[in-house]
Amino acid sequence: MKILVVDDTESVLLLISRFVEALGHKAIQARNGLEALEIWRLERPDLVLMDMMMPVMSGLEAAVAIKHEANENWVPIVFVTGVGEENKLAEAIEQGADDYINKPVNFRVLEAKLKAFSRTLELNRKVREQSVKLADYYDRAEEEKRVVSHLMEQMVNAELLYDPQFEYYLSPAESLSGDLIAAARTPGQALYLMLADGIGHGLTAALNVLPLTQPFYTMTEKGYTISDILIEMNNKVRQVLPVGRFVALVLISIDESAGCIEVWNGGMPSVQVLSPSGEVKHTWKSSHLPLGIVPTNAMDVMTDRYYFNEPACLAAYSDGLIEARHSTKGDYGLDRLLKVLAEVPGDQRLAHAQKDLAEFLEGEAHHDDISLVLAYFGDKATAVSKERIFPITEEVNISTLAALGESAWRYSVALGVDEIRHINTVPFMMNFIGGVRSLVFSQSDVFLILTELFVNALDHGVLGLNSSMKRGVDGMEQYLCERANRLERLTEGRIEIDLTGLHYDGKDVLRIRVKDSGPGFDWSQLHVSSAALTHQFAFGRGIALVRSLCASAQYHGTGNEVVAYYIPRTEAV
Repeated sequence: MKILVVDDTESVLLLISRFVEALGHKAIQARNGLEALEIWRLERPDLVLMDMMMPVMSGLEAAVAIKHEANENWVPIVFVTGVGEENKLAEAIEQGADDYINKPVNFRVLEAKLKAFSRTLELNRKVREQSVKLADYYDRAEEEKRVVSHLMEQMVNAELLYDPQFEYYLSPAESLSGDLIAAARTPGQALYLMLADGIGHGLTAALNVLPLTQPFYTMTEKGYTISDILIEMNNKVRQVLPVGRFVALVLISIDESAGCIEVWNGGMPSVQVLSPSGEVKHTWKSSHLPLGIVPTNAMDVMTDRYYFNEPACLAAYSDGLIEARHSTKGDYGLDRLLKVLAEVPGDQRLAHAQKDLAEFLEGEAHHDDISLVLAYFGDKATAVSKERIFPITEEVNISTLAALGESAWRYSVALGVDEIRHINTVPFMMNFIGGVRSLVFSQSDVFLILTELFVNALDHGVLGLNSSMKRGVDGMEQYLCERANRLERLTEGRIEIDLTGLHYDGKDVLRIRVKDSGPGFDWSQLHVSSAALTHQFAFGRGIALVRSLCASAQYHGTGNEVVAYYIPRTEAV
């Protein structure tokens, strides 16, 4: 150690200094308090041995000054005091001195004290080093949290979370949440909702759910189905996350125009449909494994469907909500959540649930991330405007449209059996449509038209399915199963899609032609009732929808070819 020895008696100063050096330490001498303070500033010794009564500046004054300037750094000060200085010694210790030794000095005691202080100083040095490392670790951890938080804000499109059809509550257990809520609309204006729960909580859990955002937003924007998105998500999770990491997920589609909800629940708590009075009308329990556990080719990506024709509310939540625990009350529980949601009208449910949870916890921290999503459907006040789905298009004479000659562009696709099975055709074509400037405000309309015409060509033309199969409680499920079976067994079939951009009277016109290899139908008897535009049926709406969007839609030949003319919008709806 470097030891500052201070005494105004030369013989004592020399004696103590020699003894200190004999023990292997370095001695620095000072003869009064002021000199001791100046030398301390220059040398920064590890320990100070100082007389109390000295000229110019006393030992007490010097000790107070040294302690003040040392601030948080510990500098042990040991007073060497004579008889009669006990009161001043007590005052010095109260103001920061660390120990004392009486004169005449007992060198055996002094040696023991120096060894003790040496051990304490070494321990203090290690503590300071660890403190610096901890501070550095804390700063780096905070910077990492800041970066991840920024990434999550960028990757989770916050603007889309302000959709009027749903509301949400998210409360992280730490600074970052392992629960992820995302929402987006397809080109056909179906609302897709994602609620994901990464294993654990905090930074690690937040990183687990980040890979889901890109496929969710990108594929939803292009109009892919939930099943397609799930396949890509599982691939991402298995590719990016370490072995043993997985993500519980519920993926939801609410299609107001079709009056249909699709849900895929993998490892999340049950999802409920609640009537306006709070009665549970339908429940989707977890029937799939979380993402990342099994290979994608072994996944079951089939969704469960629910058809509606009246207002209701869908509730989805993470286990952090129903397992939120109070030290004496136990878990919050699903029964309490459903009871709370049933106590107030729909527009007050979220705020009421938040308030009740806060009252239940009584200020105690929750140890897992909490999230709650409430989505409303079947209500004109909250649903997407029907004018957006069924706009009134400009009337144009059909014969005039048919006579249009010069085309600005043309895009054609011909699909054989393999392509029909494995290519998600409409989203694939929307990649091109998205780059056509004249259709910039018409993405939704074109998506709906292409979807309806392609599905009709495939289901009724190539596969020969009859819409009447959809009648009954389980009619749609039976229809979808038969569709999958026929598609799997398909050995021949062809669908042609031709898109042409035309000019008419200074305006852009889109011609859509879809032809299939099926036998067709007697289109001369085609009649679409007004009920087809309501939710009274789970079928029969396709032709009515296309005709409501297009200036003209006519079948040709045996009914296996349809040509539609659509006038693009000139501004956003």
